[in-house]
Amino acid sequence: MSVPTLLCLNTGSASLKFALFRLADCAGAQLPTAQLRGEIDSHGGQATLRWTDAAGQTHRAASAEPRGEIAAEVDALLDTLITPAGHGPIAAVAHRIVHGGTRYTSAQRITPEVRAALDALRSLAPLHQGPGLAGVDAATARLPAVPQVACFDTAFHATQSDLSRRYAIPRDWHDKGFKRYGFHGLSCDAITHKLPPLLGARAQGAVVVAHLGGGASLCGMRQLRSVATTMGFTALDGVVMSTRSGAIDPGLVLHWITEEHLDAQQIAAMLYHDSGLKGVSGLSGDLRTLEASADPHAREAIAVFAASVVHHIGALAADIGGLDALVFTGGIGTHSARIRQEVCSALSWLGLRLDPLANAAGQPCITHGDSPVSAYALPTDEEGVMALQAAALLSPPTPTTS
Repeated sequence: MSVPTLLCLNTGSASLKFALFRLADCAGAQLPTAQLRGEIDSHGGQATLRWTDAAGQTHRAASAEPRGEIAAEVDALLDTLITPAGHGPIAAVAHRIVHGGTRYTSAQRITPEVRAALDALRSLAPLHQGPGLAGVDAATARLPAVPQVACFDTAFHATQSDLSRRYAIPRDWHDKGFKRYGFHGLSCDAITHKLPPLLGARAQGAVVVAHLGGGASLCGMRQLRSVATTMGFTALDGVVMSTRSGAIDPGLVLHWITEEHLDAQQIAAMLYHDSGLKGVSGLSGDLRTLEASADPHAREAIAVFAASVVHHIGALAADIGGLDALVFTGGIGTHSARIRQEVCSALSWLGLRLDPLANAAGQPCITHGDSPVSAYALPTDEEGVMALQAAALLSPPTPTTS
């Protein structure tokens, strides 16, 4: 008898990650173990599907479609992976949706009304909202009778105070929703599941999670809840990123408009696609390329990135009243020993004592046992969090007895 499964689609601006879970494994508080997980990324401009099954075997399948054709990629995923592999029927599909606005602060069943409301938020997350909704449309077309669930990156930060979310702008604009939202919430949520076994009661203390990847943000937490974060109204604010600028003086944007006569599209292209590591180095937004380069501009870009992360960790430590633990996650956070070393060295004044051997080996704990501040390199699991949220939303309420 086949076991119902839950498919998670994590659609980003440059990749489509996925994971398949047994639905019964998602009924609890612990992150479930995936039956398989993988991604569709770009290889020479073409979509390439690769995944690892429960036995640890890696598989790969090429597609004739160019990367970014979400509907074709979802079809390829279902045709190439799910059906022939003999897994149980898909009982639900969970989608990572970056922005939920002020209205959606928890997972939602996607109805036509919800779909339309999320579409109206495209301008707030231009790199991600469109691809995420394209994944929804593709899965709905292919599996029309299967529930589709939206899981939001912004939802984790809904616990922040109004003070933390407010900009010093006229009150009526704030009341219209022009405030800090924060992103990478699914990643931060995953870390909250992983920290208690490692830190015990200290996990409830002052923790900064550094999600460092193509997009990057930091979250300061107390009691495993978001208190402050570096991203704001859009996913452009905060730390330096792969091709995004991070925080800049808004007067610079005004200068470009009034003195350099750049229009909104030109400025958006510059800040979203041509800045960050790519802009400073003039070479690439890929940290791996820069770490392998001897070009002084590449070294400068890495230094700017690390300094930005250090600066924002310090700011968040002030927001949350100290620092008990620092967690590196995301593609850069879990794989770049160099960035972790540079950041931790700059924070030694806080009492953080990096263990160079553990860091170089990519161990989960990268500080000495007697370090007052613990630091970890932990892979995130956005899909596991999505599976928990979707299963909890779709499960019938437990009957009560009087």
